[in-house]
Amino acid sequence: MKSHLDLAKALATKAKHDLEMAEIGIEHDAPLDTISFHLQQTVEKLLKALLASKNIDYPKTHDLMLLLDLSLTEVPDLNRYKEDLLGMASYAVDMRYDDAMYPEQDEVQSTWQAVKEITGTLLACLPPEARP
Repeated sequence: MKSHLDLAKALATKAKHDLEMAEIGIEHDAPLDTISFHLQQTVEKLLKALLASKNIDYPKTHDLMLLLDLSLTEVPDLNRYKEDLLGMASYAVDMRYDDAMYPEQDEVQSTWQAVKEITGTLLACLPPEARP
């Protein structure tokens, strides 16, 4: 069985891959809903990595607000990203199954910038041995 730090590193590595896929998508005009999904997944996995690194159990969920709330006990400053995470709430599930929910280019660009900032913050919160 993996240690909590091994799990954190695996999640952080997967988050890095999602961010790379989003970047490739942006550079090559991929469908915006797919890019948005990878951006949401980046944040979801990094929040789970943070929780795992602190040996905090978390549910199997795509709910960024729930993961954020659990993370605030360890890093209260993450609350500054609450609005950004609310904006990504539909990217993991709803948007994947509803063609009417399709992001605009400016929304994706804004989310991309927010996710890059959030990623930097969350990676800095991880112990070095849990970083990709």
